[in-house]
Amino acid sequence: MLTLFSKSTLLMLSLYLLTACSTAPDNKSLVKEQLQIEKQRRHAAQDQAEQTLDAMPSWATTVPRPDNTGVYALGIGESDKVQIAIKKAQLQAQYGLAKIFNQELAGSEQVMQQDAGANSSSSYQSLIQSLVNYVPIVGFEVVKQEVKAVNGEFQAYTLLKLPYAEFNKALQSQKQQSPSAETKQAFADLEQRLQQRQLEKQHLQ
Repeated sequence: MLTLFSKSTLLMLSLYLLTACSTAPDNKSLVKEQLQIEKQRRHAAQDQAEQTLDAMPSWATTVPRPDNTGVYALGIGESDKVQIAIKKAQLQAQYGLAKIFNQELAGSEQVMQQDAGANSSSSYQSLIQSLVNYVPIVGFEVVKQEVKAVNGEFQAYTLLKLPYAEFNKALQSQKQQSPSAETKQAFADLEQRLQQRQLEKQHLQ
């Protein structure tokens, strides 16, 4: 006859065995469920990326190269508010224009007289950035702009052009406002670079 202690021990052992047997499948099920969730998450991210690409206008996939009239840049902005999405796209495009102008004018540096020392390049970059920041007062050209609803948000695409003529207007205006003879000379050098770059582009047309 089993004593009360023996019965208690047997009951505890049985419960332990039942728990041990049920824990292993539960852990396997949990891992399997986590893997399934991760797979679904990857599929959802892939679907979202494909929807974003499908929504992109064809003109936004190939930005025009700089020509003898000016430079181009694309901006893409996303927001749950349409105006904010457009503003983001415009700001990104403006930043792109500043970067391209830096590259374009720096590209003509080899054919320009260099007598400003090692700090010349950084000084010109600073001037170009200040001029591009000033240009909105003079005028960018919005070549194309489109807004689409993608994955519950607004996706804005803006193609801006900064004509050399408009950049030159900003340059002339800033040059006149500059109180320093040294800065005016820097603007004059930059103007010469701009003219040289336009001539190079015309010869390539």
